[in-house]
Amino acid sequence: MHIEGSYDFDYERELVWEVLMDIDVLGSIIPGSKGLNEIGENHYESKLAVRVGPVNGKFEARFQLADIDAPASYRLLVEGKGPAGHVTGAGAIRLESANGGTVMHYAGDARIGGRIAAVGQRLLDVAARQITKQALRKLSRQVEARLKAG
Repeated sequence: MHIEGSYDFDYERELVWEVLMDIDVLGSIIPGSKGLNEIGENHYESKLAVRVGPVNGKFEARFQLADIDAPASYRLLVEGKGPAGHVTGAGAIRLESANGGTVMHYAGDARIGGRIAAVGQRLLDVAARQITKQALRKLSRQVEARLKAG
């Protein structure tokens, strides 16, 4: 499965980057996440509860931030498994200053197996787009809150 797109923020790139690197924020914007726990430098784990169509799944997930180029880009590597299946994936985030704000470009690929994959590619694609939109809206609210607090 592949997903990519862009998202516009009305905030400076450095502020968006600061929020993206805050592990408490990342843990709160990942839909179904119970937060991120640091297990090593730029390595994290989480428990996720995911629903795709009729299939509910709980996953133990590990995340790694790699190729960090502050305040411009990083890659996110993900592995998760649980009774409903497994997922491995990699994504890239790139921030670009534009018109007084920031454009986030994102792209990622994931391989999904097990019962959760049985719901079909179309349902997985729809769920991935919804999860991405949810996370980006939450991230935008977090950036706004950081600006107001700072």
